Amino acid sequence: MSFSIQDVLDIGTKKLLSSSRPRLEAEMLLCHILDVDRTYLHTHYDQILNLKEFEEFLTLLNRINQYEPIEYITGRVSFYDWEFEIFPGVLIPRPETEILIEQCNKIIKNYKIGSVLELGVGSGVISISLAILNPNIQIIASDINPLALELTRRNIQKLSKIDKSLEERIVLHLGDILQDDDLFQKHCFEFWVSNPPYIANSYVLPKNVAYEPKEALFGGESGDEILKKIIQMANKHRIPYLACEIGWDQKQSMQKALKNFSIVEFYQDLSGLDRGFIAKNPIQDP
Repeated sequence: MSFSIQDVLDIGTKKLLSSSRPRLEAEMLLCHILDVDRTYLHTHYDQILNLKEFEEFLTLLNRINQYEPIEYITGRVSFYDWEFEIFPGVLIPRPETEILIEQCNKIIKNYKIGSVLELGVGSGVISISLAILNPNIQIIASDINPLALELTRRNIQKLSKIDKSLEERIVLHLGDILQDDDLFQKHCFEFWVSNPPYIANSYVLPKNVAYEPKEALFGGESGDEILKKIIQMANKHRIPYLACEIGWDQKQSMQKALKNFSIVEFYQDLSGLDRGFIAKNPIQDP
């Protein structure tokens, strides 16, 4: 029995019981297997798959039904205007983090920021996106996870086809910068950006999120401990601008933690939930 692209997509749509977007994910899987884009699928509905391709498709469907994220299966994730590589052991970028990029981009352009620090680089989507959007900035991108830095390095190389200067302008740093005063003494950062872990330790993760690294998700007993430490360090080292993504219920605690900043603006995601803040630190002479 033979199956066309149309047949296979119909089968996938029916079998993806755990998915909220079964047709799209069926298309994404088939694009991955055939190494084509979705436009190709839509213009070649009558193309017949060979047995190996069909069996691989069924295998991948089963993995999704076991709640494995499709991004880990396909090894790719779309973020902002670009496609990034992703693999297990590194947090999958979320669409709401694109709003953080937009907020940061405004600050960088309006205040002619030249030096940026990122804590928790993950797959590199924040640092790389900001570097592409702002060809004059220099970034130190840090993480405690060596896998994250390796993935970021690969994504820098991948996106260098857009901007050849990325490898020179993004410097990767392994370590916990919240315990590293020397880094701040060696560099004069104008802007600190982070999408840190901010989920409370007691929170029960959805089945698909449970595949992702816990150290990139959980921020402590209350969830906001790392955020508060970032704010404390930004104050201590007098970083002019700070931008962080937060949990939807953390605005009140962040307002208290940011009381020493002269200007604090919170922004919302597309659902109208509080999702992050931009803060200006009042810089005073020593």
